Parts: sequence; structure tokens; C-alpha cells
Amino acid sequence: MQPHVAKAVTASGKKEAAKSALKPATKPRTVAEISDKSKDFLAKRVEKAKKALESETAGEVVVRRVPSSASIEQRVLQAVLPLWDDENRAVPNHFIRSGLFTVNSGLQREFIPDLKIASLSNLDVLYRGEELHQSDLTVWMALINLARNKPLSEGIFFTGYQIVTDCGWRLHSDSYKKVKDAIKRLKVTAISISAKGNESAYTGSLIRDYAFTDANSEDGDTKWMVRFEPRISALFMEDTTTFLQWEERKRIGPRAKLAQWLHAFYFSHRGDPLPNAVSRLHELCRSKDSLSSFRRNLKTALMHLQERDLLESFTVVNDMVRVTKYSKPRLAAVKKPRITTKKKVTE
Repeated sequence: MQPHVAKAVTASGKKEAAKSALKPATKPRTVAEISDKSKDFLAKRVEKAKKALESETAGEVVVRRVPSSASIEQRVLQAVLPLWDDENRAVPNHFIRSGLFTVNSGLQREFIPDLKIASLSNLDVLYRGEELHQSDLTVWMALINLARNKPLSEGIFFTGYQIVTDCGWRLHSDSYKKVKDAIKRLKVTAISISAKGNESAYTGSLIRDYAFTDANSEDGDTKWMVRFEPRISALFMEDTTTFLQWEERKRIGPRAKLAQWLHAFYFSHRGDPLPNAVSRLHELCRSKDSLSSFRRNLKTALMHLQERDLLESFTVVNDMVRVTKYSKPRLAAVKKPRITTKKKVTE
């Protein structure tokens, strides 16, 4: 071997030795071993994805948790609602833990120019529009239920008969007029809703626009089209949504407005709610009754719920109201959101 070649080999050997000293001793893997490891890795990933999908579609999960602002924005851009069923209907907690939909009744409704609505401490609700009652909430819930299977930017089509029947109201011209008036009222609203300390969750109207046929008709043949603001989907997150049993709300009856408000308010809490002062409930539901009259009406409403097996028990001691709810499952299995197109109803 030539001397200069020997020197080069020696230098090369020293470099390789130095590199080997820095690396841990490993046995070279064959192509088959690498392939087997990759297959095992992919199999684990597939199994993990299957378990995640199964847990999402299990009966215990109704709406997926959306913790990040990016996920919320994605939901809003998709403009679709989480799915629920006809028996368990979604309503934002902002609507039922505040006085946005009051317990008042009567034909005379005040126009509210700008009002910070009484609500629980973690919510901010600003409202402008005609005073809203529990009947307006019932109509809104019936309408949003029709929109749950399609993008909110698309209109929903229905007849007066459909909504009146769904609300559980008697088939009478007064009921059809009540639906029509509620839709008009819900359109001319401006609300700003947010959790304190966060950016606004929703600012806009409760209904984007509407149209109907037979303008002078007050019967079930009137055909309607209603659309919602797509961004209202931001209110339907897991931690801000309650699923009310629709038949229970109908069983309370449309005239028992305070009982309807209490039913929604209490069942928006997981477990038994903390005690509330009578004066606090009076403020939250925005009752126009005097406190003494409200105190009597409150006991009547709580008894109304207890008699219909919607509350297990209640006590009012030293003006503090404590309620115990039945510990029974209240949610039904709901599939992941999907987008479908419904044909116009031609009843």
C-alpha cells in the first residue's frame, strides 16, 4: 500500500471512530423491521381514532367540547348547529339564565332602547327591542329546532300549523297570530351576549329575516320562511348550552310563565342549583310584580313544577329558595353535525 494512501485510510478511520464514539451502539434495522414498526404505529393511530369517534357518538356526549377560540371560529364559519333531537332541544344558557325572555304577560310590551339584562354573574346580556316573553322563547326554540340539520344561512320553511302544533298551543286564530307576532318581534331585536372577561360571543338579531304568504291570513295555511344569523351558532357550545325536554316545557303550559322560566333556569345547572334569594330570582326573571306578589307567585310556580314531577322538592326559608331536582338522565344520544337540504313544506 502506498504511504499516502495508508495515511488517508488512517485519517478516515480516526474520523469514523470519533463519530462512533458520539453515537450509541445500535443494530442496523432491516427493511422488514422498519416496515413492521410503521405498520404497528399506524395501527395504534387508527385504533386511537376509532375510540375517539366512539366516545363522541356515545349517548353521554351531546355537544363536543370546543375549548379553543380557533375551534369556535371554525364552528361559526361552518354556520351549523350541533345536532339534538325533538325531545331534548338546545337553548343557550344566556337565554334562560337571564331576564332576556321575561315572565311578564299581557298585550302591552315596553320598547327597550338599550338595557343591560339581569343575568347570572358570569354573563353579560345587552338588549334593544320590544320586551320578550316566554312565549317568544317557545317560538324561537321551535324555529331553531327546524334549522338544526342545515347551514344557518339557508332558510327554513314551515306552516303556521306546524309551529302552533309543535309549541303545544291550541289550534286557534289567536295562536297563529301569536306565532306571527313573535316572529316579527324576534326580527326587530339587537342583542350582545358574552361571558364576562371574554370577547363578545354574539352580536346581532335573534332572527335575520323572514317572509310569509297570505299576509292577512291568521290560520295554519300561512307558509313561512325564516333565516337565522349564522354567527348565532357561537352560542351553542358545550358549556353554554342546556338541553330542555320539550314535552316537559309543553306540559307546564303556556300560561304558567314563571314556572316555565324556573324550569329552564334550574335545569341549566348541573346537579341541584345553589340556593337563591327570592329577591334575586325576582330580578333575574324581570318580573313586574311587587316583591310580595312575586313571593306568592313563586311558591305557586314551584308547586306547579312539583305537581308535574319536574322538581322533586323545594323549600323557601328566610326568603332563600332551595330546590332538589330528580336525578335522572335528561339527554339523548345525538349524532355529529351534518349538513342536509330540506325541501319546502307544502302542507
